[in-house]
Amino acid sequence: MFRLIVILLLLFCPISGVGVKEIDCESKETCSDCMQTLGCLWCSKPQPINGNSLVYCMSDKILSSNYTWCSSKDLTNPEKSLKIVEAKSLQSEGYGQAIQISPQKVKLSLRKDEEFELKFQYRRAKNYPLDLYYLIDISASMKPHKDKLAYLGSTLVEVMKNITSDFRLGFGCFIDKPDYPFVNVFPETFKYPCRGLESYDKCSSPYSFKNYLSLTDNFTVFSEKVRNAKISANIDPPEGGFDAIMQAMVCEKEIGWRKKARHLLVMTTDAPFHIAGDGKLAGIFEPNDATCHMKNGEYTHSIALDYPSISHINFVAKRNNINLIFAIVPGKENVIETYKLLQNQIENSATEALSSSSSNVVNLILDNYNKIVGSVTMMDDSGDDVKIKYSSTCSNPKENGCKEVPLNELVDFTAVIRPLECHKQQQIIKIKPDGIDEYLLVELEIICECDCEKPNYTDSQLESINCSQNGNLKCGICKCNEGYFGRRCECDARTSNSLDESACRRSPSEEICSGLGSCVCGTCQCAQRPGTQVIYGKYCECDNFSCKRNNGQVCSGEMQGVCECGQCKCLPGWTGDACECPDSNATCVTPNAQDSVCSAHGNCICGECVCEKIGGHHYYGKFCEECPSCPGQRCNELRECVECHFNKTQKFRQPTCGGKCLFDIETVKKIEEDSNEDAKICRILDSSGCAIIYQYLYDEEKKLQIKVQETKHCSEKGNLLVIGLSVVGSIVLAGVVLLVVWKIFIIFHDLKEYQKFENERNQAKWNRNDNPLYRSAVSVFKNPLYSH
Repeated sequence: MFRLIVILLLLFCPISGVGVKEIDCESKETCSDCMQTLGCLWCSKPQPINGNSLVYCMSDKILSSNYTWCSSKDLTNPEKSLKIVEAKSLQSEGYGQAIQISPQKVKLSLRKDEEFELKFQYRRAKNYPLDLYYLIDISASMKPHKDKLAYLGSTLVEVMKNITSDFRLGFGCFIDKPDYPFVNVFPETFKYPCRGLESYDKCSSPYSFKNYLSLTDNFTVFSEKVRNAKISANIDPPEGGFDAIMQAMVCEKEIGWRKKARHLLVMTTDAPFHIAGDGKLAGIFEPNDATCHMKNGEYTHSIALDYPSISHINFVAKRNNINLIFAIVPGKENVIETYKLLQNQIENSATEALSSSSSNVVNLILDNYNKIVGSVTMMDDSGDDVKIKYSSTCSNPKENGCKEVPLNELVDFTAVIRPLECHKQQQIIKIKPDGIDEYLLVELEIICECDCEKPNYTDSQLESINCSQNGNLKCGICKCNEGYFGRRCECDARTSNSLDESACRRSPSEEICSGLGSCVCGTCQCAQRPGTQVIYGKYCECDNFSCKRNNGQVCSGEMQGVCECGQCKCLPGWTGDACECPDSNATCVTPNAQDSVCSAHGNCICGECVCEKIGGHHYYGKFCEECPSCPGQRCNELRECVECHFNKTQKFRQPTCGGKCLFDIETVKKIEEDSNEDAKICRILDSSGCAIIYQYLYDEEKKLQIKVQETKHCSEKGNLLVIGLSVVGSIVLAGVVLLVVWKIFIIFHDLKEYQKFENERNQAKWNRNDNPLYRSAVSVFKNPLYSH
């Protein structure tokens, strides 16, 4: 129960946030360090702060204040900039002419951690060139589908030419690595691997991958090459499709991939695939190098290099802008599921099932091509040291891009670029639509140092007098020659005095420079403090911030005192350890008694009256002017007369007040608190808890005058019943809620335990009838010769 209450408290109690720490600029000692902290400015000739210290790097917040820290000509504050180098207009043309992204090249200058919104446009071009390479598993079981592809070649060409007039087609085949245990290496079987099939003599020896037809616009050759391709066979179910895919992607020259074209690679098979590591079964340990190894159209390193990995295939496909489509033979549901899982690991890939006759291969390619070209995803090669986020104005947005982009629809993209690390070398970043070899080239310069630090800076002062002629003055600070050190290069490391630290101690037992500075050349250089705080003194023993405080302010604020070496120095008119007390008694004198301090009934201490006890009577009030027990105070003395007069004014009571009330009493509507400074206001509580309010004073003739308020002042009483019921109801409600939560917890816990019990009972290898604990202890045997 206790744990449940703790969980509820953690869920419903607010958690305080963590404040954002302000950036530290003043501790930066060089201009480059200052520039690498966003929000910091560098001044080569700063003005002293409080007349004591020089601070070269400060926050940019000083620009919005009237601070004379630095003149504009001495200030280093580089601003982000963008220069458009190349921006050709978007257009839809043939090969080499279509432009789908603009601008094409920009130069960008940013400081570390500074963001810039780079805007660019994308428009899908009409008749964009297309290269389609068809890769088919040529094992014996794939012969019907190979023949169907040859028959459908002309149909495929006609359909694709309706999409784009600039279309090229290629064809290749694969089987597996020609080594055991992937294929039968017995010489006769290796030469004729299709024994038992018709026309087995027309069967080819196993090979890994062959390029039968490079990409071409001579489409009649395609059907002929497919028809004449010989089938082959291997002995294990997986095929070497990954070897074929890798070679088809990296052999750009041999296959004929064009730079300015969409690349589509379609692979048809009826078997799963070998992956990286399977080559070890044949003694192949060398990883795939993603390099083209083709001779006379055939892969030459199939038994020298292992299969590529899935991530390797994905990386090369993205790099070479190739979209993969896996067309799987029907009746192989497990194979289809395998390639669908593969599809999830390779970007811009798709998996589809062929019909029994492969007649849907054309529509399959067409549908997936439309999905590919209709979607745009922006990608870049920035790496981990530059962060880029994308947004767009399209009607069907997705992460980093758009879905279902129609032809000629103009899409505005925004790339938010933020460098996370400093690099002196210029960063070259390509921002491009996935699957297209068009890009926006960003030449990113990260501002990590100041011009005044560069070797060829003209205003650098060599052997400057400000550096004791022992160093060069750059960006306002000294770069000391070898053997010299100090802020002004005033220290010579070859002399013993420069290294003597005893001169920086007030006594041998104390810290160097009081622990608040460093000893340079036998002299204390005190540490710099933020804002107006200053540490000073021969031994850094003094400061202007450690004095006593009043109301959170050092020496009660600069209008009352200043802090000098740990002691408050009060300004005229103030005194005290924290300058918190006025040095006159003016604040202890009543306005109508200028010559009487604290009404002569107390002492003025730190501007306030401290009242005394005089003649057995206590005095109170701001000016010790009140004394309820003194004879001069007549509230109690006049009580009976005032109460009697008040009751006489009520309709239901007519008392006789007696003969001692020999003064006039006036009834008024309301007694004003500040109507007369000489009047004394009194209150009488009656038996019902209400107060009768009246005042008395003496006129110029010393005659007593009394005014009574016609109505009593009664405080509102709370409804005790409502309060009691509310408290009880809250306690009951809280108890009910906790019981309900506890009950729900118990129900779910019991349900979980019951399900666990059921699962264990279902998985048990015995049943109740087989358990010896449930068998009878008596065994009965019947004699077959006994008939009764």
